[in-house]
Amino acid sequence: MILRGPIFFGAAVQRGWRTAIAALFTESIFCVLSAGFYGAVVQILKDAEPQWLTGIFLTIAMPVTFQVLEYLLHWFRGTPHLRIAAIVSLLVSAVSALFNWYAMRRGTLLVGREAGGFGGDLRRLPRLLLGFLAVLPRKIVRKSQSRAKFKVGINSPDLSNER
Repeated sequence: MILRGPIFFGAAVQRGWRTAIAALFTESIFCVLSAGFYGAVVQILKDAEPQWLTGIFLTIAMPVTFQVLEYLLHWFRGTPHLRIAAIVSLLVSAVSALFNWYAMRRGTLLVGREAGGFGGDLRRLPRLLLGFLAVLPRKIVRKSQSRAKFKVGINSPDLSNER
């Protein structure tokens, strides 16, 4: 709700405060009803293999499924500018699912027997967020370094047989 509520509020505010509050309320109800289920699915799949398939499921299949339900709820409720709000919400949901997966794989934001403590989770969130934001840049650097090593290995002469 904290991430997607303002999206629908902003989409509806041009039609007046009453409409914007109604859109925010609609999104809040949807989040209350769906957040626990969404989090439970991510937690169940946190260690699933292969990771690439889990990532695709969590960033595409799950958000699309939930966004269809969210779209229908807002459409029924009459939220204006729904198409653009739904697209932005889908993108936010995909990134949010990836972050939750990342955090859960590191023992944070878990419930049940695997749970640590809420206070500890809150203390770890800033570091987890920085680590999450650094994942893609690190992969790019590693990939470019491995390509550079590969090129050096191909282009450098083999001097081991020369004496």
